Amino acid sequence: MELQLFNFEEHQRLEGAVQIEAFKSLLDAGHVLCPAVSNYKSIKDVEHLGVFNDGGIPKAHYYIGASWFIKDKCAFVVKPKVDVDYIKLFMTALELNSENEAAYFSNYYYIDFEKPAIKTNALNNVITPLLILHYLSLLKHLVSRGLKKGYVVREENLQSKIRGRILLQRHLTKNVFAKREDRVFCRFQEFTEDIPENRILKKALSFSVRFINQYESFKSHLQELTPQLAMIGSAFENVSEDVTIAQVAKVNAGKIFRHYEAAIKVAKLILRHFDYSIDNASETAQGVRPFCIDMPRLYEMYVLSLLRKAYPGQISFQVKGTHKTQVDYINVNEQIILDAKYKPRYQKGDIGITEDVREISGYARDKKIHKALKWNANITDKNGKLLPDCVIVYPVVQVEENDNGELPDVVPENNCSCKYEFDENKSIVSQCDEIKAFEGFYKIAVPLPTTDSAAN
Repeated sequence: MELQLFNFEEHQRLEGAVQIEAFKSLLDAGHVLCPAVSNYKSIKDVEHLGVFNDGGIPKAHYYIGASWFIKDKCAFVVKPKVDVDYIKLFMTALELNSENEAAYFSNYYYIDFEKPAIKTNALNNVITPLLILHYLSLLKHLVSRGLKKGYVVREENLQSKIRGRILLQRHLTKNVFAKREDRVFCRFQEFTEDIPENRILKKALSFSVRFINQYESFKSHLQELTPQLAMIGSAFENVSEDVTIAQVAKVNAGKIFRHYEAAIKVAKLILRHFDYSIDNASETAQGVRPFCIDMPRLYEMYVLSLLRKAYPGQISFQVKGTHKTQVDYINVNEQIILDAKYKPRYQKGDIGITEDVREISGYARDKKIHKALKWNANITDKNGKLLPDCVIVYPVVQVEENDNGELPDVVPENNCSCKYEFDENKSIVSQCDEIKAFEGFYKIAVPLPTTDSAAN
């Protein structure tokens, strides 16, 4: 039976009369689509990429990827609305200096290796660059703290010395009977970086480097990656990549070296992704494993990286409030609250903004967040305000190039501020558009990088 594919754009209903009728026939046959769920506990819990039944027609959520609806028969593929430059997106999101955030990135995507691959080229090699760039980010933090060392057992035919215990039988065979009187075959322990954990990391690094060198889309970013690859490669210079599949399955980071945990987890994903064969580390692939990327959370990380680049030391991320709430970012120096909303509709105006304003207004009144902002609610600030200003950060669907082939700072058709990076010499609020219906509320568009913008 031929594979039946249903192709969606994020947060859009299924289009095309033929596809809609084909899907309705599946519903009539008793196949059930999960109801709309907006807040999953974990990305691993996301069913069918969050596609839900919207009045008899399936509608995608803000998750992109590929997922089986009926194993081996029918699958969903959800793509973003714009032709995203994924490598630029991932690289920017992972430029963060914080090791915690680099590890936290694991919560934003999931690959299901227990299910068969889906034969589609719609999202070919989206997940591989994500895995590799995430892995390099984790290794960068890991090697900055130094590689873990440990004792390993070695057996070696030593010349003119003895270490550990002599293996008599092998010594007789290899040396005495062969009249090699200057050799002694010994078993001994050595304290070294060449331990199974590091070998797994080195093996996954070799796969990553080979893929980067072969994958066409990485070529425009090689200049940015080369210093990082050289630094990481140098740290693993004395580590072998000789490791078996059984050793990969057994190795874990251990409680003492928690900074290894995320790196080993992603290294194992890379090795499984390439089926443990470096010959498979190429651009061509037979389909794609079921996977899911949480685009709103990935967008949060992307914006965070841009904010921290422009305002180092001023931006706090995922600031906890009362009753398990948390706001995406605060700027302590400017004393403002920012929240990323992955809702391109803001490009067209402020329709439907009330719900978000209510949510963020709650953050602006939360005493825990006030404390993080060093805000005294009983005293007005220099502008006479009792509450901090709030900024909504959102993406735009498409930004046209101007006559010079450059991307503008302003989207002309909407007269809406649109920043590819924040101006470090200006306050954040001064770069925003005021939401005139609400006091102290602003919005700013931060587009996702597209393949058209990659070269600019």
